[in-house]
Amino acid sequence: MNKILFTFIFALFFSNIYSQESYVKLSFTKSNCPTIIIEKDIIANESTIGTKKDLILEMSVLKDKPNRKEHKFFNLTENGIVFFTLKNKPTFKTQTELNEFFGIEKNNEIYVNGYLIENSDFKIATESIIEIELIEPDSENKLERKVINVWTLTKEERTNGCKKQNAN
Repeated sequence: MNKILFTFIFALFFSNIYSQESYVKLSFTKSNCPTIIIEKDIIANESTIGTKKDLILEMSVLKDKPNRKEHKFFNLTENGIVFFTLKNKPTFKTQTELNEFFGIEKNNEIYVNGYLIENSDFKIATESIIEIELIEPDSENKLERKVINVWTLTKEERTNGCKKQNAN
């Protein structure tokens, strides 16, 4: 009996080690666009960087899926992340400011491009906000309460994906 119990516990332990952590996202999320993060905590889009290439101090790309416990940006990594350090910090809104503006509890969850922001330190570059949706709970999205989804992607990028850049 002990041998069977030990084998069962051992099997569960190893199945959890090798299981993939899933992303928390809204059901309609289908983008292939990487997340852009400026100064380690400001979520942005390409247009925030696009015309300011001379202002880029540093850039790095994360393609691999990190560990959820060790990386506050884990849930934003499904399509990779591009990190930028700029000479000038863009203007931004905090999650609390967005929630209060929409009359929701200030610590309510916020999604960006359909992905849950799991860390309250993240801000959103003001010039990157294309659209904000107030999403009501329903049987499809299985939300417990109203949430905000901030789009930093155009409708074309949401539907057709982002353009692939060729390295020259």
